[in-house]
Amino acid sequence: MEIPVDKRVRQYELTYLVPATLTSDELKQVEISVEKLVTKHKGKVVSSEAWGKKTLAYAIKVGGKRHNEAVYYHLVLEFETTQTVDFEKDIFLTQTIIRHLLVIAEEKQEKVVKKEAEVVSAA
Repeated sequence: MEIPVDKRVRQYELTYLVPATLTSDELKQVEISVEKLVTKHKGKVVSSEAWGKKTLAYAIKVGGKRHNEAVYYHLVLEFETTQTVDFEKDIFLTQTIIRHLLVIAEEKQEKVVKKEAEVVSAA
């Protein structure tokens, strides 16, 4: 008996950190390489944001270097659920990314949005 494979397409949020010591051209190359990884794994970039350079709460040591600042990027992606494990492995192996976090995006609840709109209009 075979277990059916879940072929649903879900939205995921990817936040990754790149060393702040990279030039703007190198940062653009990192963005392009991440987008290529997404398409390689049959995904789609829904939205992309550069959050900019921020000071880290603690130093991250990668490749013998200590990083006290990083450039943050945030992407909303769509993947089949079977593709995410391989995608995350490739992100982990990308040497210019010092940290990443891939999570399932929360679905927006229409009721909560409507209630917030009612509270604002009542005030």
